[in-house]
Amino acid sequence: MPESTPPVLFTDVHAFDAEARAFRSGFSVICDEGRIRWVGPGEPPDIPPGTRRLDGGGRYLIPGLIDCHVHLTSSGDPGELAASRSEPLALRALRAREYALQTVRAGVTTVRDLGAADHLNIHLAAAVESGLIDGPRILAAGCGVTMTGGHGHGFIAVEADGPDEVRKRVREQLRAGARAIKLFASGGVMTPGVDPRSASFTLEELRAGVEEAHKAFRVVAAHAQATEGIKNAILAGVDSIEHGVWLDEEAIGLMLERGTYLVPTLTAPWQIAHGEGATSVPPYMLEKSHQVLEAHQESFRAAVRAGVRIAMGTDQGTPFNRPGENAQELVRMAAQGLSNAAALLAATAWAADLLRISDRTGRLLPGLDADLVLLDADPLADLSVLTCPEAIRVVLRGGKMIRHELPPPEGP
Repeated sequence: MPESTPPVLFTDVHAFDAEARAFRSGFSVICDEGRIRWVGPGEPPDIPPGTRRLDGGGRYLIPGLIDCHVHLTSSGDPGELAASRSEPLALRALRAREYALQTVRAGVTTVRDLGAADHLNIHLAAAVESGLIDGPRILAAGCGVTMTGGHGHGFIAVEADGPDEVRKRVREQLRAGARAIKLFASGGVMTPGVDPRSASFTLEELRAGVEEAHKAFRVVAAHAQATEGIKNAILAGVDSIEHGVWLDEEAIGLMLERGTYLVPTLTAPWQIAHGEGATSVPPYMLEKSHQVLEAHQESFRAAVRAGVRIAMGTDQGTPFNRPGENAQELVRMAAQGLSNAAALLAATAWAADLLRISDRTGRLLPGLDADLVLLDADPLADLSVLTCPEAIRVVLRGGKMIRHELPPPEGP
């Protein structure tokens, strides 16, 4: 069982109000038994015995960040994919423990993990949930489901052909403990011999997978870069389009009509194309990253202009896209047209809405889990504060103190 945590009181903080898209000054927040118990101005009316007081000193308190697309068991090393196929599972698990800790210490308190070999993401999620290790809350998809020879086959996805096989593969992920489901609706960048512009599963295959997932109340993500694949996924009823590289007006209209979220993952191809060791990635991967970059950014800008729902996702684990560096995605989204406030919401409240966990996290509200991050500076003025480890002073995940780097209180 997770260890019990003492009550914590934050005083003198600017508290983020998701509905107002603004910070409220001079607020206090009480956390007890892993949940937020009180939020309001001034001194709380009732402070539990044994409460640990943290003087915010006018710092900025936000909900823990949510990354809707990670591969938490991967480091972002460009050579890892080939090496991991021969590396023992136990060693990969030990590495994954460190990646989980790096992620949560950076203020990311919830992730949706959309694919790992050997269901390692599901086992990692169970280890965090039990209190065995520190990490973010993990909604793990187990393995993704792709067509024979499709994107992700052989490393993060199982193969299926035809609606009945897709249905069975989804059921297998659910049996293994998956709390999310991922379907591959198009080709992608990291699989050799697969063109990101090509659709993969048919509409009927996608519908079968979505139906099985939704019967089990699981949120469905579709890897979808190609225009036809995007439209098939939307029509099949997926909850989010991952990447969305080649969106056209019809696809955007369908997303608006059906309330489908876009999880853009702008960081993934950018880092492959421009990372500090881009020449160390396989040539096919580098070529395809450059192929998608411009269209990817233009599609994101078009979706933002149209009012498509956005949730933050990084595709962390792809080359040079490392655990704990997730917040760079907010900076990129803002650079491509999203306001700073909307980018922060995409990584908190809106992400929680997509993942159907808004009753647990994503906002500073009484009754929700105490997933909190205290920052030195205002992220609405400069989102890059979220990318600076030294500016992240406190991180709570479910009320547990993961990071505490406030200066000691002044004494006599």
